[in-house]
Amino acid sequence: MKICTQWLLLGIAVVLTSCNSKTQFEIEGILAHVPDGEMIYLSQIADTNAEELIKLDSIIVKDERFKFVGKIDQPTLGYLSFRDQKGRIPLFIESGKTEVNIDQENFTSFALKGTPNNETLSEFERNLSLYKYNLLSYQGQQQTVYMEAMQQKDEEKMQQILQGYKKLQEDQNIFIANYLEQHQTSLTALYYLYYTSKDDFTQLKMVYDNLSETDKKSNLAQLVEEKIK
Repeated sequence: MKICTQWLLLGIAVVLTSCNSKTQFEIEGILAHVPDGEMIYLSQIADTNAEELIKLDSIIVKDERFKFVGKIDQPTLGYLSFRDQKGRIPLFIESGKTEVNIDQENFTSFALKGTPNNETLSEFERNLSLYKYNLLSYQGQQQTVYMEAMQQKDEEKMQQILQGYKKLQEDQNIFIANYLEQHQTSLTALYYLYYTSKDDFTQLKMVYDNLSETDKKSNLAQLVEEKIK
């Protein structure tokens, strides 16, 4: 009888441990310049396909504010999206509180703070968007000038414009390389490399190998594990 009781208690302990493995996440945000009634969605990537999104929750924005609360097993790559807004905002759904600041009039400009993974991701995305904006702006500003130079067969002017664009591209690549070097144990580096690595997975594998045990349990890390195999 004593042995049976011990096994029963052990079984209860295992069940309780399993139930308590989930931790609470809280995502609270400000969505500026959005009228009441706008719907915001919280989704995560599927465990077997990073291009497939699974809706976790949705909520109506009131007074430019929204809040999601739930339980999560491990850090999870997810997205915030809106009913009438193209694009989506990446974030890690993880234990703790994440504060989100979004301006619908400048959708690419957003800020995440509260958890280390989200702050690193926010910093990377914010800086990268600036480099992309500079490239697009330069391209738009120089397009007419380049066409005129081509019609006039002004090779010097054409090369000058192309070199300016190439310099902006190089600046962006240097930023990415430096950021990945400084954050090579982060889910942000894993996130970027997962979507941009083509045939060479050397750097992707290095980042994966250097992840913490907690981050290795994330849905993104599991997809990377399958990819590098």
